[in-house]
Amino acid sequence: MRLTITAAAFCVAASLTPADAIELGMPLDCEIGQTCLIQNYVDAEPGVGAKDFQCGPLAYDNHQGTDFRLRNEAEIAKGYDVLATAPGMVVSVINDQPDHGFTQAQDNPFGCGNAVMVDHGAGWVSQYCHLAQGSVDVTRGQTVRQGDVLGQVGSSGGTDFPHLHYAIRRYGAVVNPFTGVSPTGCSAPKSAPLWHRNTKLSYTPSALVGFGVSGVFPSLDLVKRDHSVLTAPAGTQAPVYVWLHLLGVREGDSVRLMAFDPDGRPFASELFTIVENKTIYLANIGLTPSDMDRTRWQPGEYSARATFYVDGAEVLREDVAFTLPMPSPEDIGVGSDG
Repeated sequence: MRLTITAAAFCVAASLTPADAIELGMPLDCEIGQTCLIQNYVDAEPGVGAKDFQCGPLAYDNHQGTDFRLRNEAEIAKGYDVLATAPGMVVSVINDQPDHGFTQAQDNPFGCGNAVMVDHGAGWVSQYCHLAQGSVDVTRGQTVRQGDVLGQVGSSGGTDFPHLHYAIRRYGAVVNPFTGVSPTGCSAPKSAPLWHRNTKLSYTPSALVGFGVSGVFPSLDLVKRDHSVLTAPAGTQAPVYVWLHLLGVREGDSVRLMAFDPDGRPFASELFTIVENKTIYLANIGLTPSDMDRTRWQPGEYSARATFYVDGAEVLREDVAFTLPMPSPEDIGVGSDG
């Protein structure tokens, strides 16, 4: 039954007339690549297993929407507005689900959390999930225009990272807004995207979520929660961590993390080779004064670099400067590293 419905939806979507076509605006008031990123696309594989529509790793099994993520949980407090992607009528609203702090399983009965559904006519319905409790600004039966605020991103429903799950369906069948058709395999024919050209949305195989230097160990939990808790190094002997958080890596890609002393000379370098496709990838290197043949950090401005390679070619490079602290009074006169 699933394959029959999907195939029929593909044919309809691929031959839309102007009267029943739809053109979508942004579902979230954010800047792609800066304040938000796409972490998961519609699962293009109708059977077991998951691939995005470009046969990449940015999907999971039976994922039926597009996930517009914020960089970390702390960003929720800034209040990112969820927007109607096309004119229509609100047909469903949930606004009383708790913001649980990313502790519910995705298969929870209320996995969508606080949500809005909008009927756009001609069989089109859009869905917006994981909104903040009490933030929904519309009511059932209300007419909305493209770009009207529906609510704000929260942490309700079954999710483990801060994002808006956006889905578009036609006559109940999922349609991938990046292909204009229902999923029938990542190598299947595609129609035109549903996004308005002004959104400038396109497939991004990899994206930088965060990069920095920290005095505390950059566990995935901390990196996901709040980049500001990854505080600057403190102390003349304390370890320093250079960390990188990426979306979308594939087998054979690689990452190099480096650190440079105040004179610009590299004193640490490590190459990480990715051995399997991953949606989320986190790497770090730990640095100590011994990496510079010292017992204490030389005061001054240091720098770190992250480089990401695909098929051996550099596709991303980021640099960050950081200052290691001057010795505390009790350190002065204790000794010198020469």
